[in-house]
Amino acid sequence: MKKKYLALLLSCMVIAPCFLTSCGKLADEVAVEEDDEDDDEDEDDEDDEDDEGSSGETEAEEAEPAQSVIVQEIDDETLYAQMEVFVNNRDDILFPNTDDYAHTTCMVCDLDLNGRCELILTGARWYGAEHESRIYEITEDGSGIYEPCFGAVGIDAKDLSGIDFADFGYVRGYYDKEEGRCHYLIRDSFSDDASHIYGSSYVDFSLNDGTIEADIYGKYTYEYVDSQYIYTYIGPNEEFDTEDEFNEYLDAYLEGRVVKRFDFGIYEGNYYFPVSDGDIETMESDKLIEVFADSYKVFAGLMDDREYLEVHSLHSNPYDDPAELLKDSVGSWGLYLTDTEGSITYYEPEDEFYMLLDVYEDGTMNLLEYMNTDNEKEIVVALEEYQTGMLQGVYVPDPKDGMYYDSLELVISEINTDGMLVISTSSMHGDEYLGGSTWYFVKID
Repeated sequence: MKKKYLALLLSCMVIAPCFLTSCGKLADEVAVEEDDEDDDEDEDDEDDEDDEGSSGETEAEEAEPAQSVIVQEIDDETLYAQMEVFVNNRDDILFPNTDDYAHTTCMVCDLDLNGRCELILTGARWYGAEHESRIYEITEDGSGIYEPCFGAVGIDAKDLSGIDFADFGYVRGYYDKEEGRCHYLIRDSFSDDASHIYGSSYVDFSLNDGTIEADIYGKYTYEYVDSQYIYTYIGPNEEFDTEDEFNEYLDAYLEGRVVKRFDFGIYEGNYYFPVSDGDIETMESDKLIEVFADSYKVFAGLMDDREYLEVHSLHSNPYDDPAELLKDSVGSWGLYLTDTEGSITYYEPEDEFYMLLDVYEDGTMNLLEYMNTDNEKEIVVALEEYQTGMLQGVYVPDPKDGMYYDSLELVISEINTDGMLVISTSSMHGDEYLGGSTWYFVKID
């Protein structure tokens, strides 16, 4: 039996409306909204002048309106050409396929909204460990790549050596018309185990002329001293006495800005999603180009982050009609793998705890579990419609069987795009939830 154990937590995935429809449209949208705010203020000023009987032109009337900044849009032809440039350089930029980089991620975006994509790679020995990050941007002539520099200013800038993009499924950002660039806002958590000081830095970063510029504009720390937590709140020029004062400062930092949400299409490969497109280090080039291109589309608001996950990581194929799911589920299936809260186990028919599954046209499901052990057991349930397009069966064991659970819920959620039957399980003991797992079965000819 092959086993692969993962020590990780599943981040809560929030599906929220994307505010970015294209590079050009974002900059236009933000600039226009800010212009609208200025226009409102100008109208108020004009009204005040009129009330005072002034017949002269106001300053707002004399000044030319700010121009909306047009950012080059990335059309499909250009996008795929840029992704091909990344893939053509894969041997030089991807992490080596070794245990030192067991967990790698990638994402594609256009941080400076100049129409030239960035590929952001992170690698670590295991999920949650400190990442090594690599960032590459397409060159101006579109034929190659280069690595942007990194520079930090602000509070304790020397302590910030880079930004771990893999920690953020999305960030907030705003477009600065005067600078002509987009700024992104993150809260970067840190810990110093030696001094037992922990906290977060508030970072405003942007990609500007080949340099990622990070400005640490706020910071708080806490430590446990004499049986109590001591908090410190720091701004660029002062310390704040209370958390409320610090929060007021953080709010004031964004005053007058139109803040938007930017989603990242993060791809993690087989380390966490065992039925994904595969690891980027060994993936076929054509498929890798699609993974990269769709990642950019998440950033650009052209694809939902959930859709990206379903297409490339989950290979999901949700059903609308449970009757159609039952029709496709009928037959014999053998266990391929189980995913129990991140612990992945692959199975062969001769392995202990292997399972066989039979689904019948009348909605009966027979599960033979604990195979190749002394505790082999058959479970029979009647499937019923469950939620949207799924099938559910609940097994209640005889108390004499001595099972650790009072009930076992089995939900056939789909036949995924790989042709695997996917079952989600959950077990209960009274009102106590004992845990769940996801089982993947392959069709037996």
